[in-house]
Amino acid sequence: MNLLYLHMLLVFAWAVFMVSLAKSLQCGENSKVSAVLSLLFMVAVLFVGTKLMLAFPNVAKSGLWIHTKLSIDILAMLVNIYLAVLVFKNKTVSPKTGSVFYWATVIMFMAMYYLTLFKPF
Repeated sequence: MNLLYLHMLLVFAWAVFMVSLAKSLQCGENSKVSAVLSLLFMVAVLFVGTKLMLAFPNVAKSGLWIHTKLSIDILAMLVNIYLAVLVFKNKTVSPKTGSVFYWATVIMFMAMYYLTLFKPF
């Protein structure tokens, strides 16, 4: 399987479990399964993405889009770790805060896919 397709598939799986994690916090549930799976897929995405950057070093010089995408990736990883910490410490968030995390997660992953597929700038 092509490394790029594997990376895209892993990002999709990470997105599914991270959005599920954010939704469970919004609803007042603590889904440790979603937290663990989102963290595992995050690490897999980081590993495969690093291999891709090492295999194709010219991509880093291809434009502002890759730097924007990587910045969003880092932000998504930080949010994922924060949400997982909330779950494992059995903390709750208000429905409004949960909604912000949910929509921020959805928008981050949509932006990542858009930047990867269309390389707009």
